[in-house]
Amino acid sequence: MSERAFAPIYEISSENKIAGRRPIKVVLHEIFPDNTRWQENGISWKEEYVQANLHSVVGMSIVAEFLTEDRDVPYNHGMTDVREEDKLPLFEDATMVGHFDKAYVDDVEIGGVTKRCLVAEGTLDEMRYPKFVAWLRENMADSVVKGSVEIVGKPEHDGYIIYSGGWKEEGRVPQYYDYSGYAILSVKPADEAAIVMELNNKKLDKEDETMDEKTKNELMAAVTGAVSEANSKWEEYWAKVDTLLAEISQLKADIAQKEADIKQLQADYDKEAAAKSAAEAGLTEANAAKEAAEASLVEANAKITEMQNAAAVAELNAALAPYTEEQRAVAKEEIDAFNANPGSVEINSIVGKICTAMVQAARESQIAETNAASQIDVFGMTDDAGKKENTDPADVDVF
Repeated sequence: MSERAFAPIYEISSENKIAGRRPIKVVLHEIFPDNTRWQENGISWKEEYVQANLHSVVGMSIVAEFLTEDRDVPYNHGMTDVREEDKLPLFEDATMVGHFDKAYVDDVEIGGVTKRCLVAEGTLDEMRYPKFVAWLRENMADSVVKGSVEIVGKPEHDGYIIYSGGWKEEGRVPQYYDYSGYAILSVKPADEAAIVMELNNKKLDKEDETMDEKTKNELMAAVTGAVSEANSKWEEYWAKVDTLLAEISQLKADIAQKEADIKQLQADYDKEAAAKSAAEAGLTEANAAKEAAEASLVEANAKITEMQNAAAVAELNAALAPYTEEQRAVAKEEIDAFNANPGSVEINSIVGKICTAMVQAARESQIAETNAASQIDVFGMTDDAGKKENTDPADVDVF
């Protein structure tokens, strides 16, 4: 089982030694010289047992149950249930805002009176709860802020707190227990030094807390404001949700239209691609036909050229037929050139050259004959009948 005790927060540092970690020092509870004195709920702390159990303070959570989503004003412990099998109290509505790493017994002045107390030092997580730390620093001086330490029974005692001399309504002394948590509250305890709130086998259902009228009104106003703000935010959120749903619906419609457009574009592209492929296939076939036609044309042109060359050679041979080899010899160079490349030399030019040579030869022959005739002695000519017998040149008298 467990017990809880209210106590004032002793000190909160104005400086952070490590960024985001705010040092804090608190009085967990007062320690009494004997069990003739006790806190309002009947618990009397004995220093011997406190010293024996204070090691469990190290690592203990500092928690708060917040009133609103702003996480600034703490209210209660956040307790939700006690687990039956091991009597473990559950604080599912509490939020961990820090932890303790040191505990010791010391004399502390509270309300002008020096008291023996259990003191704990730790840090608050200001990085995650800045509004809470700001609220805490602002309200510490007004005694609005208190703390409540929680103790639980050890596992070896089945979760029950063991009291020296047994449990009693007033003057009971916790002997075997563990410190389990420390809740920061905004309720004002009746005992200014410390009040223990216990959760043992006799008190499981109700927390013994008192609240002055001012704090009660402040809390009610805070709760009312929080509810009103929550309702307003709820309506605002739903309006945003409706807007977002409408936007999502429009986006879905736009996406569907875009998908239809893409599908149509894909169909058009496929159609164009098919037409292009067919055209390319037709072009390939046409190019092949063109190449075949061009090859046939080249072959035909070659045959025509061959036939034309043969006809030209035949025409030349026909033109040269009337002439002898000797007569053709004057145009041998031209004839050879023509045979090598018909048409490169005019047939008339070849024949003309031969004829010219023949005329020239005839003229030269005529001239030669003329010259030969001119060399005969006209005076030596005689009548054959009267002079055949006189053949002696001495007998010829030209005159």
